[in-house]
This record gives sequence, C-alpha cells and structure tokens, in this order.
Amino acid sequence: MKVWLAAVLLCWSALAKAEPRSIVVGIEQIDYYPHFDFSSGQQRGFFYDLMQLFGKTAGYQIRFSALPVKRLYQEANSGIDLVYPDNPAWQQYMVAEYPKTFSDPVIYTLGSTIVLPQNQQMPLEKFRSLAVIHGFAPHRWLELQKRYKFRMVDVADSASALGLVLRGRVHGASIELNVANEYLRRIGQPGALVAADTLPFSELPFLLSSVNQPGLIIEFNRFLRQQQRAIQQLKDKYQLLEHKEQLKTTTN
Repeated sequence: MKVWLAAVLLCWSALAKAEPRSIVVGIEQIDYYPHFDFSSGQQRGFFYDLMQLFGKTAGYQIRFSALPVKRLYQEANSGIDLVYPDNPAWQQYMVAEYPKTFSDPVIYTLGSTIVLPQNQQMPLEKFRSLAVIHGFAPHRWLELQKRYKFRMVDVADSASALGLVLRGRVHGASIELNVANEYLRRIGQPGALVAADTLPFSELPFLLSSVNQPGLIIEFNRFLRQQQRAIQQLKDKYQLLEHKEQLKTTTN
C-alpha cells in the first residue's frame, strides 16, 4: 500500500512540474492595433491578451510567430498550430491550397472605406483612388473595379494609407474602422477621417484556423463559449466596435 501511494504521489509531482504544452500561433507581422500589433518586435493588443487568457485557462504556453501577410498563409502547414486572422472567404486570394478547420468568430471587424469628412457622401462614380495595405485583398473593391474607374495604391501599412487620405493624395483607404480610429487618436487627430456612408463597408469575422490541429479549434471554441464575459471585458478595454449600429452612439 505504501509503495502504491508513493508511486501515485511521484506521478502527481511529475505532472505538477511538467511544462505546459507549447502552441505556435502564426500572426500577421503588421500593426493592426487595437486588434493586434506584431510589428517591429511588438506583442500587444486584444488578440494577444485573448490568447494569454486562453493559454492560462487551458494550460498552454502560447508562442507567436509573426510573418509577412502572404507568407503566413503559405506556411500555415509547416510548424504553425494556429493562424490568425483567417476567414474562408479569403481562400480565393491565397496561394496555399490545403484544408483548414476554422474557429467560431473571435471578433467582428468593420471593413471601412476611410475618407475625409467632406467626402463622406462621395458616390462611386466620382471615387478615383484607394489606398490598400500590401497583402490585403479588399473583396468588395476588387469586384467593383470591373465597373468603376478607380486605381488602387499599394502601401506598407495602415499609417501610410491614412496619411495619404489626410494629405488628399487619395480619395480613401480600405482600413478597418477600429484601426483607423486608434491611429487618429494616437496622432492627436480624432475625427479627422470618417467611414464613408456610400462606399464599401463590411462586418467580417476574424477566425482562428488550423491545418494540423483541428482538436485545438474545438477546444478554442469551447473557451469562447465559457469565457464570454472575460472576452467582452477585453473588447471593452480596447474600445473595439463590432457592428455598424454602434457607430450611431459612439463618437471619436
């Protein structure tokens, strides 16, 4: 009996000392704050905090692998357990072709056309130039390009895109609204740019995806259901809007 008890205690001690399993999360190497910022060695934002909470509650050590946008999706089958952000609607614009498992929505993003206030009601017929972050494919705009005369200007990041709009170099920028508002607050110009009322706008969910670890997606979905209150607190912390109706009651 004593030998059996000692063996049980030894097993429990070994388990207690064992390191938590490590998960590698592939993330876009860009500043997309407040959603996430993994540019220039940064690790911050809503998604970073969310994954730390997931790791803590599920017993995982979360490691991030920040990669250029296109390379991230091409290498999702090699050494990466989870990829963020992802969405099955993007598949037609990705080079890599292999089956993925997608999570439930992590958060809804507001894909906006950001313009100067005087251009908020500008019709498509008069729109001539759109700044787009390199590696991003604005679906609605790509479809409209077949019928309307406007050009797309490829830029490195959201700051460059919004800077072009502020200086009047382009009519608009395809930027997520929370990202645009955060940048404008950061440079001391809240409200200097707005979401156009008459140009493409979308509520698109960001999802986690996995090629090799579908079980992790199941576990993450359970985490989303069980930790709804804590997750909402993180969204509130970062002042994240998810639906167009919220714009009517929110000022910059």
